[in-house]
Amino acid sequence: MKKFFFIIVCLVITLSLNAQNDSIYRDISLFKKNIIKIKPTSFVFGYTQITYERSLSQRRSLEVNVSLIGLGFDIYDRDPMGFALRGGYKFYFGSRKIKRSFMKGLYLMPEIAFCMYDKNVPIENDLDWDIFRGIIKKSTPVILDEKGKEDYERLRKYYIAIIGNVGYQWNINRFVIEYNIGIGLGYYNKTRNVEGFLDSSIDDEHHFGFNGGNDGRYYGVINANLKIGYMF
Repeated sequence: MKKFFFIIVCLVITLSLNAQNDSIYRDISLFKKNIIKIKPTSFVFGYTQITYERSLSQRRSLEVNVSLIGLGFDIYDRDPMGFALRGGYKFYFGSRKIKRSFMKGLYLMPEIAFCMYDKNVPIENDLDWDIFRGIIKKSTPVILDEKGKEDYERLRKYYIAIIGNVGYQWNINRFVIEYNIGIGLGYYNKTRNVEGFLDSSIDDEHHFGFNGGNDGRYYGVINANLKIGYMF
């Protein structure tokens, strides 16, 4: 009788443990693995940024985003048009006992960014200008003002950068709030004929998602992002 009772107790314990394991696996299988996010502040600076994040494991995820330059408020009145692409790999830290998604908490994310766009910049004298020759004809398109005088020139710019980010992501039910800051190194093509502080504009180092240099060499870059999203 005691043996029979012992066997029954063992069976009950085994079934209970299996049920708990099944419950854990079911919970994990129901975790949300995708997030779509937008950067609300991007509209203010002349572009729209959309981000997609995909969970790969409990502490890893892949993130990519695209920015449509020109779709937003033209704060610098330069009529920008182009795109930016960014992609990064996230390493999350802290406890992974999370109800709805593993994509939560403190993280580090190395990423690579590339942007290319056209915009109007103020006309600047060429280095070879003098009183006899006047302004040398530029190879870039020129924008005329209402009186038919040269006002802006249309330049194509591009930037590639490698950035290291640290950030934090909160999950509130299915809604997501994320903030990060980053520093890195980038290369910007040279588009101006004259260098120097007095020859630059306030928007020269603004590259629709991060800030960097402007005269055709390697520069340090910085960025800060606040995003909101929805997971599914």
